[in-house]
Amino acid sequence: MELDISQVYNINKNSVYRLALTYLHSQAEAEDVCHDVFIKMIEHKASISPGKERPWLLTVTANECKNRLKFWKRHENGELSDSIPAKETQASDIFETVMSLSVKERTVIYLYYYEGYDTKEIARILKITASAVRSRMERARKHLKTKLEGE
Repeated sequence: MELDISQVYNINKNSVYRLALTYLHSQAEAEDVCHDVFIKMIEHKASISPGKERPWLLTVTANECKNRLKFWKRHENGELSDSIPAKETQASDIFETVMSLSVKERTVIYLYYYEGYDTKEIARILKITASAVRSRMERARKHLKTKLEGE
């Protein structure tokens, strides 16, 4: 069965963009990563199993973002900051609080709560152990609770 690129793109573009945004905090960089990820999908479409497109896309997105962060760290770029649009004020405040967490913490929170993946799936996407995912989730929840109670 041939992979329908446009259908996969339409279904997954927002998830890929939001994951990139959680890593990079820059709308422009997140858009660039989205383009790169979908180009890679076109190049590797023969090796992607039907029904496994979404996990493949999110894994490639996470790897692309990690590579960009490593590049920035090596080349000492300053902080990138763009405002992150949200539909509701309360949702926006919570999303901003999530975005203030460390990259490792906000990534697992995003994949778990916003994308609906379980810890085993997150572990496969991020290429870490399930126990590491659970540890990051626990730390992230503690940090979120502290930050949200402080507000």
